Amino acid sequence: MCLIGSVTLARISLEDPARNAALERWSGVCLVLGLSLLGVALHRAHG
Repeated sequence: MCLIGSVTLARISLEDPARNAALERWSGVCLVLGLSLLGVALHRAHG
């Protein structure tokens, strides 16, 4: 869910230059959060 949100925010930031910086920042936060959650899930599934 977080990874999809990250891609969506990045796409919106390309279409709305006025809010570009804020949307890119939140896109990065969502990307890191999504990858972290994925890593935790994979770690738990493995061990």
